[in-house]
Amino acid sequence: MRPDHQEFVDGLRLATIAVIAAVVSATVVIGAGRAFLPKPDPVAVAQAQLIQTVSR
Repeated sequence: MRPDHQEFVDGLRLATIAVIAAVVSATVVIGAGRAFLPKPDPVAVAQAQLIQTVSR
């Protein structure tokens, strides 16, 4: 390793870029999924909750 620890700083920089890219990618994928997938019917959700409550 060089005395100025440039390799360590470069590694931290690359790790930071990787974390930021992962967060941005996840945000875009989740946002796209919510935009394109159909929203659940409120009546169906209520029925599912009722069935779950009764089956306990």
